[in-house]
Amino acid sequence: MGRAAPLGFGASLALHALALLTLTALLKEAPGYQRPSMPIIARLVELQPTPRAAPKPAPKKRVTMPVPPAPPPDSATVAQFRQAFISHAGRYLDYPMEAIGAGAEGEVVVSLSFAAGRAAADIRVARSSGHEVLDAQALDMFRRAAAAMALPPALRAHDFDFEVPVVYALKR
Repeated sequence: MGRAAPLGFGASLALHALALLTLTALLKEAPGYQRPSMPIIARLVELQPTPRAAPKPAPKKRVTMPVPPAPPPDSATVAQFRQAFISHAGRYLDYPMEAIGAGAEGEVVVSLSFAAGRAAADIRVARSSGHEVLDAQALDMFRRAAAAMALPPALRAHDFDFEVPVVYALKR
């Protein structure tokens, strides 16, 4: 079965008016109907067309050129920074009393990764000494050094990493 064609505005208005008049007549005939104290005024008004705003033009698409990756950092600059970083970290080197009492010795290799635009370095144990207390102290030492030492401007736009061995040995 097909759909009926939609009514035009005038036909819809006429049908609504007829329905209201029929409803009013039925209500007047209902038992107990009382005439309202105020007259009800109903009138049909022709709707005024509302002006539509002109469509906004679509925003222009920006064409951006891909930014070429930064060249790798100069190895000499990284080597200088690594040496300065190790010297600075040496201020925080400590042999934990717990490790001394247990006679713990070993070498921890710590990996430090620096990413362009990132404030903090990613510091992790690359190879454990076999003693958790020594590994934790080495990580703490490098985290404190990284927080206290700024990257040189020549390395701030680059990703680079290096490893540092830390040897804990008791003199006998």
